[in-house]
Amino acid sequence: MFRDIFDVIPPSPVSLLEMVEKIEKEKGTRIVRFDVAEPMFAPPWNAVKGTMDALLKGKHRYSSSWGVPELRQAISEYLKETRGLEYSVEEILVTTGGKFANFAFFLGLFKPGDAVVLVKPYWTSFKAVPMMLGLKILETWSKEPYHLNEEELKGIMKMRPRGIVVNTPNNPTGGLLDERDVKLLRDLAEDYDLYVLSDEIDWAYLYDGRRFISPASLSQLRDRTIVTDGFSKIFGMTGWRVGFAAGPKALLRRLHAVQEHTVSAPTTFAQYGCLSALEGYVDHINMVVRSCTEKRRIVVDGLSGVKDLECPLPEGGFYVYPRIKTQKFPNAEIFAKDLLEKAGVAVIPGEYFGDTRGHFRLCYAIPDEDLKEGIRRIVKFFE
Repeated sequence: MFRDIFDVIPPSPVSLLEMVEKIEKEKGTRIVRFDVAEPMFAPPWNAVKGTMDALLKGKHRYSSSWGVPELRQAISEYLKETRGLEYSVEEILVTTGGKFANFAFFLGLFKPGDAVVLVKPYWTSFKAVPMMLGLKILETWSKEPYHLNEEELKGIMKMRPRGIVVNTPNNPTGGLLDERDVKLLRDLAEDYDLYVLSDEIDWAYLYDGRRFISPASLSQLRDRTIVTDGFSKIFGMTGWRVGFAAGPKALLRRLHAVQEHTVSAPTTFAQYGCLSALEGYVDHINMVVRSCTEKRRIVVDGLSGVKDLECPLPEGGFYVYPRIKTQKFPNAEIFAKDLLEKAGVAVIPGEYFGDTRGHFRLCYAIPDEDLKEGIRRIVKFFE
């Protein structure tokens, strides 16, 4: 039977939606949704107003395929203020969502047959996209919660990869790269001529006084790194579908070519809404992180009493990544299906992230009443 790459690419967590809707309809039970990585926080009001004002002012035609100039300038300032990254306006590309920025990295910088390194566990699209583009994928485990394994990485360099993908805070573990990790990444990139994708979509979700370190903050890595980010996770603007990439002009022009000849440009009035979101963003981000700090405590405290679960306290992000300790479930996929059907709780099994060790991801950026009800159901399920 004919099989092509689309028969074997990993599914996206979005694919669980149909199953959730089916169970809700058949059983008349409301499912607690821990599966969707979509924070429940409302977008900043000025972002909503800025979007409406842009429409009323006729900002509904094509923008430049690089993005609205004012937004590129604001993103340049935002990266400097939040991460100490110095990028000129010419080094900023506004994209149709952060995922498209990642897609353009793979398509723009590599050719079929090139190898890229993925550090497990990884966001599922980091495997699906290069597979679709005919790239070779080299997988290596991180050290928990998300640190680079120097020995494994140096061993994998014998395969002559052309790029490496890092995501900090990591989805799904919530782990953070530290200074030692970033320096190792710098050494590997220099020694083996690697391009680096640094997905920083959750950069602001940090706890217990931890500091975010972007690989691009090291001068030797800057010219080899594409930083991607967006407005979905921090600002709750998932439906706007606006992201961005930052990097040296020589690399960024290749990503721009991908965008220009596929989606043309992000939605114009949505870009103006994002521009408004960057006006006085500090208070909004502080509110979101403060709220998630408490939600993180609720979920970890709630699951810590389950003897068949091990639930470490995440360093960042808005998800926990528990491990199932009981032998009742052969793998996390079977556990997640059972939990959904019997307890009405949706989580993402670790297999979606290249992880077969019995982990699952639970996103806790949901209303407190749903969070507490979902935890109650999980506890009862194990009892």
